[in-house]
Amino acid sequence: MRDPRINFRSRELAAILAFLIPGAGHFYQGRRLKAGIYFFGILSLFFGGMILGDWQPVYSQVAYAARPDLPLQMQPQDAPVSTRYSIGYAAQVLVGLPAVPSLIQQSRFSSDAGVVNTLRTSIHSDFVGGFMDGGSFIPVTGHVTLSPQGGGAGAGEGQFQGVTTRDDEPVSVKLSGPVKLGRPVFGSPRREFYMSGLKGVAVGASTPTALHGTISRSFKDWYQAPRDSAELDRLHSKLSQNYDIACVFTWIAGLLNLMAIWDAFEGPAYGYGDEKPDEDEEAGDGKEEAVT
Repeated sequence: MRDPRINFRSRELAAILAFLIPGAGHFYQGRRLKAGIYFFGILSLFFGGMILGDWQPVYSQVAYAARPDLPLQMQPQDAPVSTRYSIGYAAQVLVGLPAVPSLIQQSRFSSDAGVVNTLRTSIHSDFVGGFMDGGSFIPVTGHVTLSPQGGGAGAGEGQFQGVTTRDDEPVSVKLSGPVKLGRPVFGSPRREFYMSGLKGVAVGASTPTALHGTISRSFKDWYQAPRDSAELDRLHSKLSQNYDIACVFTWIAGLLNLMAIWDAFEGPAYGYGDEKPDEDEEAGDGKEEAVT
């Protein structure tokens, strides 16, 4: 029995609003105290989990590479990528709008063509990786600056400035050659980078012919985007149990909002008029009937 003292207005609209933004349905019904409790309580739990998990606990799909010899970001267009839905997202999506970017990123991820073989825009990014000299690998960190070469026909030219990670020796070299970049949309803040055909480059006593590593990816291209098991392994390695706790926080937030949606649609679990009379009232009613 619904509480007649509550003006539910349109219960269907209230439920939809409660789904989109926790507490919005109750605010629409004039139940301001509950609206505030649900809004701040649920969203604090959700975004607390996001912060604890480096803003990466929410994603709708896990992707699997068709060619295990290449990172998923570097899979060619003709190598199909299989995906499966994240079970946890079934709870996270109940938070509403804060989890909707996952569906948008899922669509963007599915529609791109995989590895990018053409450099069409300039790159100004930090770099983590190394120079490759035959069978040897010289790890470096620094900054890469590249501009399209030949009207954006695939190659780039620019400069790398940084240091070797083994002995902090400074490295400053000019770069020129074909460039490959990891797929544009992917659930990692780091994007695969590979430049081959280097000529006249000297790093210490070595003359490397390629530069391989990762550059930064823009927030809009990695936030809540599908990722692979390698990225999940990296997150667990970096954050340890904090990542699992962060995921649990976002799951609980979604499940709590499910109860808020039901409350906006149906009202409190026990409404006005559902109360059972207490024993004193029942005894009093019996005496009055006896006297009568």
